[in-house]
Amino acid sequence: MRLVFFGGKGGVGKTTCAAARAIAEAARGRRVLVVSTDPAHSLGDALRKKLTSRPTGVARSLYALELDARRAFARWLREHRRPLGDILEQGTWLDREDVEELLDLSIPGIDELVGLLEITRLARSGLADLIVVDTAPTGHTLRLLASPETVGAVAGVLDALHEEHRLIRDQLARVGRPEASDRLIELLAEQAREMAAQLHDPLRTTVHWVTLPEELSVNEASDAVSALVRSGLDVDAIIVNRVLPDGGPCPLCDRRRSLERAVMKQIVRGIGRGREVRVVPAEVKEPTGVKGLAKIGRALNRSRDRGSGRPSGRPSDGLKLVAYNSPLVLSLSKDEPPTAPETLDAFKGAKLLFFGGKGGVGKTTVAAAAAVRFALANARRRVLLMSTDPAHSLGDVFAAKVGDSPRPIAGGPRNLLVRELDAARAWATRRASVEAAVDDLAAALGSGGVSRSRTRVSELIDLAPPGVDELFGVLSVFEARHQYDVIVIDTAPTGHALRLLAMPDVVRDWAQALLRVLLKYRALVRPGQLAAELVDMSRSTRELRVVLRNRHDSRFIVVTRPAEVPGAETGRLLRRLRRLRLAVPAIVANALTLAPGRCPRCRATASAERRHLRALALSERGGRRVEGPVIIQTALSAPPPRGVRALEQWGARWIVNES
Repeated sequence: MRLVFFGGKGGVGKTTCAAARAIAEAARGRRVLVVSTDPAHSLGDALRKKLTSRPTGVARSLYALELDARRAFARWLREHRRPLGDILEQGTWLDREDVEELLDLSIPGIDELVGLLEITRLARSGLADLIVVDTAPTGHTLRLLASPETVGAVAGVLDALHEEHRLIRDQLARVGRPEASDRLIELLAEQAREMAAQLHDPLRTTVHWVTLPEELSVNEASDAVSALVRSGLDVDAIIVNRVLPDGGPCPLCDRRRSLERAVMKQIVRGIGRGREVRVVPAEVKEPTGVKGLAKIGRALNRSRDRGSGRPSGRPSDGLKLVAYNSPLVLSLSKDEPPTAPETLDAFKGAKLLFFGGKGGVGKTTVAAAAAVRFALANARRRVLLMSTDPAHSLGDVFAAKVGDSPRPIAGGPRNLLVRELDAARAWATRRASVEAAVDDLAAALGSGGVSRSRTRVSELIDLAPPGVDELFGVLSVFEARHQYDVIVIDTAPTGHALRLLAMPDVVRDWAQALLRVLLKYRALVRPGQLAAELVDMSRSTRELRVVLRNRHDSRFIVVTRPAEVPGAETGRLLRRLRRLRLAVPAIVANALTLAPGRCPRCRATASAERRHLRALALSERGGRRVEGPVIIQTALSAPPPRGVRALEQWGARWIVNES
């Protein structure tokens, strides 16, 4: 069984490339399964096929599914609940009722772990010869591919919890045969070994990294490829998507081609060295459906067959390189009056302002421009701009070093501080206080069990799934919110942003369940500091939930591109945000061709964008048209706005459509 993972920054088109590759391989007669592990699935949109968590036939020899991690975990838990419960009951002082209550709670951030377990299960099924995996955006893809270590750690912790029961069973009861609990531990250990062997064998697993011919995307790709290589995975191809083809003279297109060619040279000399570099030309109409994607698949296969190691379909040289620090060329109509973000009612008065949407639509740039404008408009307004995306881009957007400590940007307003959240560090800080409280609890159980209990709890805390760290990072900022007048948050792409926004309810449920357990056993152990930590955790998450649902203080700004696949995901995001009862006063339609001029390509692009904008502006409810959020339009620019000055200038030229 061969696995091919398609990874990349959100919005670079990895779903399109993964589906296209799968279609091309199926056309060759191979049995192919293409799987999406992104919580905000776009595979069905790209294929124009309704998909579920079960394999669905798409074409001859081609199947597809969108993995539902929550449902997959529920299925796994149903299968293994009894032995897992036995281990927890026998290895702790909890009774069966306590264990069953904890097993019924949601586990935040389980997506990546279950994703790889499901891929392993599908590989064993024999359904396909090749599995093509369309992954979540960068940060969560790296977590997915590190999952074998997590599965192995789970097996190790369960084995430690089961150790005393096994000793009593073997030596006192003289029962030597394995129980279901032993078989579960061995199964997990075996799966960890099997997954690790599969992922680290270049003959069975490869990674194709998809990027765009622009600096922000390539910088993130470089970091990701380096991380994958260090972990022992084979990255055998770099796919450069949506490269602008040659065409007639156009001020904007000419500038973009010049910049793209400079970036292409950097790719070939950098992350593309020793690898194939494949180029997918930009299409005016986003390719979807089997027929539309087959063309891309054939092109990718042709370049793979040649094995040249050089870009296929690389644009010809000829235009003079335009530096990134040169003035912006904007596709901006002179007939539309511009509006600066700080004047918009959608933003005024907000304490927490989230910018989110599908990866690659420009959330970071939009959030950064808004934060710069807010700070410049009022020197007394204290503004914090923070990224919660594991694959941060704020440093690239500002062309400056940004870290976990809030700091001003050189050349920027002094009342603007910027931070790229180190979620692991925030969790480590919280974890230290929790472990200190556990020490007190272990001491109450008796000195003989202190060391063993302390070690086991430390191991259990190590298994806190992805997502918990992000929540405590946001909590740390939330608890310091009174230091700022407004906090602008650049979120992770859709699926993981929604996971973060739903996390307060999940963590509060866990804290309250553990408090109930402590109170139940208060005659045996003194709740002490651990109870205090749980109460504080519950209070903080409850307060965060209240603030998030306060429509005056907290608002979510959806960023999108007017195209078919981003538009479909935007619709789903808006519905989820409404269910979470969050205010969505505005949608930013980003990087539009607002002044196409006489360029045939720009005119065709602008026409397609206008069609999607009309669908975005109004929604259908009960058969009648109703007004949606305010639509903010931003102009396509070459180069993209980078640095404080460019962001300020670009942000001043937004256009608002309130109809």
